[in-house]
Amino acid sequence: MRNIKIYLIELLLFIFIIVFNTVFKNNFVLYGLIVALTIASYLLFGFYKDNSYIKSNITRVVISCLLSFFIISYATGLFVGFNKTVLSISSDFIFKVIILELVVIICEELMRYIISRNSYKSKIPIILYTIILCILNIIIEINGYNFADREMLFIFASVVIVVVISREALCSYITYKVSWIPSLVFKSVIVLYEFILPIIPKLGNYLFSVFNLILVFCIFIFSNRIITYSDKSNLYSKKMSRRVIYIPILAVLLVVVALVSGIFKYKMIAIGSNSMMPVYEKGDAVIYEKMTADKIGIGDIIAFKKSGVIITHRVVEIHKDINYVFKTKGDYNNTVDGFDVDASDILGKVEYKISYIGYPTIWINDFFQGRRDQE
Repeated sequence: MRNIKIYLIELLLFIFIIVFNTVFKNNFVLYGLIVALTIASYLLFGFYKDNSYIKSNITRVVISCLLSFFIISYATGLFVGFNKTVLSISSDFIFKVIILELVVIICEELMRYIISRNSYKSKIPIILYTIILCILNIIIEINGYNFADREMLFIFASVVIVVVISREALCSYITYKVSWIPSLVFKSVIVLYEFILPIIPKLGNYLFSVFNLILVFCIFIFSNRIITYSDKSNLYSKKMSRRVIYIPILAVLLVVVALVSGIFKYKMIAIGSNSMMPVYEKGDAVIYEKMTADKIGIGDIIAFKKSGVIITHRVVEIHKDINYVFKTKGDYNNTVDGFDVDASDILGKVEYKISYIGYPTIWINDFFQGRRDQE
């Protein structure tokens, strides 16, 4: 009887997806019905208290793998470049995109957990629910594609279908075996990061698909190992989850070293003055893209070297005789810089700012500068 109720809930969800997404094409109504179905599932079946002692271990694995995914993705962006996202601080954007999406994700994972805990002696209900969520996400994504040729169909299959199936299968596996919390953390981050972060790596279709599949595979492998040995040794599970944490820490160090050393397309430098306020100020760090003089335009902020000092100011004039000559000015300064910037002085064009993280470099530089002054 309980399984019949679950099948009924899943059938209603499937009908809602078909009717409101393909016939009426109204995602907001569909999302509202998903919330209603989640409430109905809770009232029908209740909510079993989650007592899994390896829940925190699996959650740590998920967070560590996600951190590693972002670090490696953004490190790849140092080679391939970045795209700006649709990030907005307007109340309309925050409600319609971030809050609404998050509410739907929470409802999907709650319903997944309720179904998994009320499926007696059968995995069929959780498998059906996984298939239904795959269909939902694929139908939502399909609106942005034009299948005029086979190449576009292949791109859609590799970028959307394969990625969606792998993500939903992973969430169902973790929820069925452990808890809904690690699954919720994974899905919330992986779905919403493109709306929350200001820039994302320009990975392209192939790398996007590969990186996402590797992420899912790594979470599955580490989680499965913890789940397999959890009954034999809780100590092993804790050690395993803690070891995974070292992966993103090491990746962060490698990326920071690569950015500071400038061996890639991008380089990070600390800002030591307030001459460019309010764009950025002392203590911030900026990342500039290595670029030749012919690609610089008026209004661009460039990094250049004068008398052994790296300066980041805005281009206000460009003169070209035999070579390019630039006039620059700090946004906070009242006058144009009293020197010309030659093409050979230019290091690159400033693309991104990271607030406050430049302070350690400034403190170290001030410390050694002070020692030299004393000497």
